[in-house]
Amino acid sequence: MACSTKLLKLCALFWDIIYVLFGLIVIALGVHIFFKFEHFDTAAFVIFVSGIIIVLASLFGTLGAVRESSRMSKSFVAIVVVLIILQVLTVGFFWLFQTSLLINVDKTFDQLWHDQPVPVKPGNVSQIASIERWLDCCGNVSYKDYLLPPNSCYNSNTNKLNMEGCRQKFLDYIAERWTAFNIFALVLVGVEIICALLAYVLAHSIVNRWRRSKYFPK
Repeated sequence: MACSTKLLKLCALFWDIIYVLFGLIVIALGVHIFFKFEHFDTAAFVIFVSGIIIVLASLFGTLGAVRESSRMSKSFVAIVVVLIILQVLTVGFFWLFQTSLLINVDKTFDQLWHDQPVPVKPGNVSQIASIERWLDCCGNVSYKDYLLPPNSCYNSNTNKLNMEGCRQKFLDYIAERWTAFNIFALVLVGVEIICALLAYVLAHSIVNRWRRSKYFPK
C-alpha cells in the first residue's frame, strides 16, 4: 500500500505541475491582452487574476502532495471543485452570449475608428494603425476609407497596400480566438478534474496508511 501511495503521489505531482503550467499560460495571456488591446483592460485583468489563482491553487496542491498531507489534499480538492464550477459557468456564458459579446467588440472597434485624430496623417500612431499593421488590413471597410492611406496600411514585407478592411478581419480574429479560448478552458477543466481526483484518492490513501500503521505497527 505504501508503494501505491507513492505512485499516487508521483501522479498527483505530475498533473499538478501541468496545472501550474496552464496557470502560467493564463497569466501570459492576460499580460498579452493588456499590452496588445488597450480597450480590453478589464478582460485582461480578469484573465490575469484567474491565472494567479490557478497557479496558487496548483502550488497548494503540489505542496500537499509533497508533504503527503491529507488535509491539504482535501482542501485542494475543494478549491479545484469551486474553480471547475466557475469555469464551466463562464464557458457556458461565453458560448450562449458569443453573438452579444462580438457586437460589443464591434462597437469597441467603431469607437477606436472614430477616436483617430483627423485628418489621418501618413505616420498615424492610433490604435487603428496598430491593428492595421498587426492584421495587414486598411481602413474600416477597405482602403477606400482614406483619401490617402497611411503608412500602416502597407505590408511591412512587400510594401504593398493592404486592400481589406480591418473591421471584419478584427471580428474574425476575435471570434477565432474566442473559440480557441473556450476550448483551452475546457481542456483546463479536464486537467483540474484529473488533479482533483488524484488528490482525493491520495488523501484517502494517506489516511488509510496512517490507520494501518497505528493499528498494525511493524
